[in-house]
Amino acid sequence: MSEAAPAEAVSTIERAYRMRVYPTRSQARTLAQLAGATRFVWNWALDRRSTAYRVDGTKLNWVALSREFTVLRAAPDTAWLSDLPREPFNQVLRDQERAFAGFFAKRAQYPRFRRRGVPLGLRFTLDQRREQVERGHDHDRWVRVNLPGLGTLKLRRTEALAGRLRSITLRREAGAWYASITADGVPVPVAAPAARAAIGVDIGLKDLIVRSDGVHVPAPAAFRAQLGRLCRYQRHYVRQRDAAARRQGLDPAQPFPKGTRIEVSNRMHRTQQRVADLHARIAAVRLEALHRATTDLVRSTQVIAIEDLAVKAMARGMGRRGFRRSVANAAPGELRRQITYKARWTGRTLSVVDRWFPSSKTCSSCGAVNKALQLQERRWTCPACGTEHDRDFNAAVNLEREGLRLLEAGPRAALHTPMSGGIDARGDLGAVAEAQVIALPQHRRSLNRELVAKRCAPNCPKRRSGTGGEDGA
Repeated sequence: MSEAAPAEAVSTIERAYRMRVYPTRSQARTLAQLAGATRFVWNWALDRRSTAYRVDGTKLNWVALSREFTVLRAAPDTAWLSDLPREPFNQVLRDQERAFAGFFAKRAQYPRFRRRGVPLGLRFTLDQRREQVERGHDHDRWVRVNLPGLGTLKLRRTEALAGRLRSITLRREAGAWYASITADGVPVPVAAPAARAAIGVDIGLKDLIVRSDGVHVPAPAAFRAQLGRLCRYQRHYVRQRDAAARRQGLDPAQPFPKGTRIEVSNRMHRTQQRVADLHARIAAVRLEALHRATTDLVRSTQVIAIEDLAVKAMARGMGRRGFRRSVANAAPGELRRQITYKARWTGRTLSVVDRWFPSSKTCSSCGAVNKALQLQERRWTCPACGTEHDRDFNAAVNLEREGLRLLEAGPRAALHTPMSGGIDARGDLGAVAEAQVIALPQHRRSLNRELVAKRCAPNCPKRRSGTGGEDGA
């Protein structure tokens, strides 16, 4: 395993503050126009890049496109673009530049055209020479942001805004507008001493997490509870769409001709809004459950051992639609992201166990590996010692021991993650090479050695064998 140079504990972090926006009617109209205009600019820039390269091999960057966009705004047919603030359009061109950089680096696919109804985020950079944000005081309900072309926007204040505010991104979700304000130089939150030395966490679908101390956190049931209503609303919309297609002389049973646009009635809009509101409610309940589980985990434990799951492979590897829905509802990727950045914020140690480690098939009592164990078997009896196990709890216990063993092998060896050591504006870690390592703060190393000596008991199979692991699926 690769090593990293010792790093000192961070004193400041980068993060984002998310708040609900309450625009006036005129501001709502301008935001709606900007949402459509950013989609237009993205598609125009993508067409210009593709056409120029296809015709004579010219590679246009965002600076060249910005010059062409200035001419486009002055053209008679697109003069309506000059009535809107330019800053979001410049950010769209920069975003497309990054998308092409990811494509040429073979990290992403070729950028695609954006279809109607899916607007991009509207991002404004905040001028550091003047104060554009009225942060408010302890008991103020509102934050006010002055943006060019929009005036003063009212944002519902949820917490104090600390650090240097750099940019604001506006997005529309289920008919409502939300703002994300990025900030750097935010002081690290002070964490209380951990009540538990180490813990293993098994991430599942029915139970969101199962901890090695016996705590089971069930997955949020909002999606399963609202699935029937969601399907009913979606079927209702399909019937409305098919009726509108028949009125236009189209056959709903056949693919619509390319470029055909179905007229959307007010009733169809209301049905679409019901579907969007339901999705937003489900997502809010899921996010609340994830934050509660991860915050409680990080606050109570010093060393957290988790498994490095292949979330995308889980979501697409199984043919059953119900299984894919369960993976999406449990959101193991978001759970891992939250544990990672919250552990770094609070000075906790995160030990990531290899995904091929047989945590479920290994008996936590004697160390024997039950290779015949099937996925549907939630309880099993060890054929070697006869101990009866709960599959998830047994896996959590094994993950705790293996995570501590990795820390014993080297304080930084257990912390391999597909994320870098830098924290982005959302608070998580930016994606880079797999070999990157999170370095432990210097004052944590002696504590980790004490934990390993205490928790890796003599009956631990890894200590008896001295091989550092076992074969198994």
